[in-house]
Amino acid sequence: MKVFYRSLRRTLVVYQQTRAVFCCAEMARRWGKLLGFGARGIAACTSREMSLFLDRAQANGRTILEVVPIRCCPFCGEEIEIVREKP
Repeated sequence: MKVFYRSLRRTLVVYQQTRAVFCCAEMARRWGKLLGFGARGIAACTSREMSLFLDRAQANGRTILEVVPIRCCPFCGEEIEIVREKP
């Protein structure tokens, strides 16, 4: 699998995904919900890693997002390559 991103210059350097080439159908199906670039729901962030998203229940009844970096597809085992696209 390949995930392409670009760097955006603001006060901090942030990264934004531009496109993805999926390694398997299950990865394409789960993209953006269970897995994604950076953090779920964030268009640009300071992390340029692929992440697994987990919702963790809290004592007050709400959930928080846990972000776990991954290097391989959890469905087919293919290595995930993060590629910078230059403008």
